[in-house]
Amino acid sequence: MPEGTSEYWRKLLAIDVPPEPDFLKQYRTFHRFFRPLFYAIVSIPLRFYCHEKVYGLESLPEKPPYIIAANHSSAMDYAAVAWALGKRREELYPLVTRYYYDKPWSNFWIKIAANAVKLDTVEDFLPALRVGVKILKLGGAIYVNPEGLRSPAGNLLPFRPGVGVLAVETGVPVVPVYLRNTWKVLPADAILPRPHPVSVSFGKPMDMKTYQEKLKIKPAYEVYKEATEEIRNRVLELAANLPLRR
Repeated sequence: MPEGTSEYWRKLLAIDVPPEPDFLKQYRTFHRFFRPLFYAIVSIPLRFYCHEKVYGLESLPEKPPYIIAANHSSAMDYAAVAWALGKRREELYPLVTRYYYDKPWSNFWIKIAANAVKLDTVEDFLPALRVGVKILKLGGAIYVNPEGLRSPAGNLLPFRPGVGVLAVETGVPVVPVYLRNTWKVLPADAILPRPHPVSVSFGKPMDMKTYQEKLKIKPAYEVYKEATEEIRNRVLELAANLPLRR
C-alpha cells in the first residue's frame, strides 16, 4: 500500500476499526468530581482579575464530534477555553503533551481540569491520533494545539499536520479558536497569574468534505497539509478580526 494514499493513513490510524464501547472511561477519572469546584475557582480571576471576553461561542456545533484547534501561548489556554464552554467542557478530550504528565503536581491538576489524553510529541504522535479517532467515533470532541509548543510571545507558530490528518480522515468539523493575551497572564516563567484582559474567539466550523474529495485526485499528505494550513489561516483571521483591546 503506497505511503502517500489515504488508505495507508487510514490503516495507520485504525480508522475502520470499531472502538471499544467503554474506551472513554479511562480518561474520565475520579478527579472529574472536583472539576466543578476547580472551574468555580478559575472563574474568579477570569471574571475580575484577568477579565475574559468570549466571542463566537454560538459557532460551536450543537453536539460532538468535532475538533477544537486553538493557538497555544500559555499553560492557561485550555482552562480559558473550557471555562468559556461551561458544562459543555465535559465533551472535550484535550491532547496533552507528555511534558506535563511527567510532573506529578501538574498531572494531578490536569486530570481535575480535563478528560486529558497523553500526547508524546517527541517520539511518536500516531498513538495519540489513534486515540483521537476513537474519541471522535464514540461521540466525543478533541481539543488540540496544532503548534505543538507554546509560543512565548503570542505569535502564531507553524501548525503540525497531525490535526489535518485527523480532521480529513474522520470528516468531523474543525472549530478554529484564537486566544489572545493568555501569555501575558501566565507566561512560561510565571507561577501566579498577572492581571491582564484575555479573550477567546470561536470561529465557524470548517467542513472537511472538500478535502475528502481532494483525496481522490491528490496525494493524501498534501491534502492533510493543505487542510492544516487552512485551519491556521482561520485562526489568524480570528486574531485579525477581534475588537481592539489592550
